[in-house]
Amino acid sequence: MQFATELRAAGKTWPEAAIAVRHRYRVNARVAPRLARGLSQRQVAELWNQRWPDDPKTFKNISTWELWPASTGHAPSLDTLDRLAQLYECSVADLLADLPSHGHPPPAPASPAPAVGADLPEGLATEPLLLTPQLASTLVHRLHDVRFEELAQALIMWVQQANPGLNRRELLLKISTALTVAAAAPLLDIADADERDRVAAVLDDPSRLDLATITHAERVLQHYRRQGDVLGPQIALQTALAQRQVIADLMASAPEDLRPRVLTVYAELSQMVGWQLYNLGDYRAAQYYYDDARTAAHDAENTELVTYVLCTMSQLATWQNKPRVGIDHAIAAQAWAAQTDSPAALGYAADVAARAFAAAHQNDKAHRALEQEHAAVRDMAAGTPRASWWYFYDESFYWGTSAECALVLGTPEKALAAARTSLPMIDPTNVHNYAHTLALQSQAHLQQGDIAEASTIVGDIARISGVNRSPRITQRIADLRTALTPWQRSRSVRTLDDLLDHYRLTGSSSTNKS
Repeated sequence: MQFATELRAAGKTWPEAAIAVRHRYRVNARVAPRLARGLSQRQVAELWNQRWPDDPKTFKNISTWELWPASTGHAPSLDTLDRLAQLYECSVADLLADLPSHGHPPPAPASPAPAVGADLPEGLATEPLLLTPQLASTLVHRLHDVRFEELAQALIMWVQQANPGLNRRELLLKISTALTVAAAAPLLDIADADERDRVAAVLDDPSRLDLATITHAERVLQHYRRQGDVLGPQIALQTALAQRQVIADLMASAPEDLRPRVLTVYAELSQMVGWQLYNLGDYRAAQYYYDDARTAAHDAENTELVTYVLCTMSQLATWQNKPRVGIDHAIAAQAWAAQTDSPAALGYAADVAARAFAAAHQNDKAHRALEQEHAAVRDMAAGTPRASWWYFYDESFYWGTSAECALVLGTPEKALAAARTSLPMIDPTNVHNYAHTLALQSQAHLQQGDIAEASTIVGDIARISGVNRSPRITQRIADLRTALTPWQRSRSVRTLDDLLDHYRLTGSSSTNKS
């Protein structure tokens, strides 16, 4: 970070530079020392692992510590704070400097202190914003220097900390736009001039399609998927539709040796469009694009991708209260998965089968499918290369599905234990998965009669929805609030209603459940 570099050149210590970064960019005291050093969360995790290899961490650990004390974060232990202080060359107290003091207030200063956040819009200087509109507007010029997941985390932290009464619509629009550009950056902002010219030439003349161009198209697919997870389907759908059309135009001219890879990219994009439409509640259109994706994946003879598309078709049917159709697709997915050497394919096919069997009240088959999934997840060795579309699938997903099945089968205590196991494993910037797992936890508390805890968690989901206003997420909120109707005069539910009103999330629920 150039600002911190200038401070260091002026003789400031690392803690002093971190304080300046914290005040200027309104980040918390766990984030500031990392930014002052210009480190990503992944780099901090690597430094940690070099010094303490017996206690390895990932960027997800760094992320959850930095999100704390927001409800989506996890409090770092004293040992953790001590080690972070060693990495950042500061004191433990520096990492907690933004927390409230419960002692006597200090005497008033003799002269007014400089206004913190003076670069913010008038009236918002006291709000703990993490990304100012001015900063967001510069992101498009610095895309090669930023990581989408860290921008996403900054947005989530801002929404978590902001006053719920603040009208944030305009600011969220600006920040979301910046993040959208960042997510699409690999297509729009190719650092290598030769690669940029090559892609531009192919777009102008599809007959010039070559290996380098299709490799570039494959590489950016992950960014499009992340866009939907963080920002929601309304924004991500447009990107996926546009890129699908680009690839469709290239297919007719693809050389025979590249055709399977072009078809695979096209199939992935069709599946992504279907997924976003599913989250928007347009199930008929989602089915159309899923069918298109399955056909393209078969034409590409990509058995693993066929498995994935069939899994998403099963999920769609089960969500629409058509579990027997969901079982049909899941069994087909399992048959194709058995022809691959992919534990992820085997695990996810078992996952959707478990959900469909549970929804059809075929309890024994649901439990067997969960056992098959758990065995496959254990076979997914860390670091083993796998297809890009499995980026979301890990042990946390298995525990989330276990919670979902336990709720459907009437064992809320098992559901709560599974949801609590899943949640710390999820990348908090995957807003979609995080919110749905929180919903499972709330539902489990509700089934056990713990109305206060269930209401609190629904409030947490409401805050997250400020980032990702997916209709499926808002539907889960509405369903949970409807289930709380018998206790609507309780203090916890009244407090929840005030919060939902602030976030404009009041309204009727849907009957669809997953």
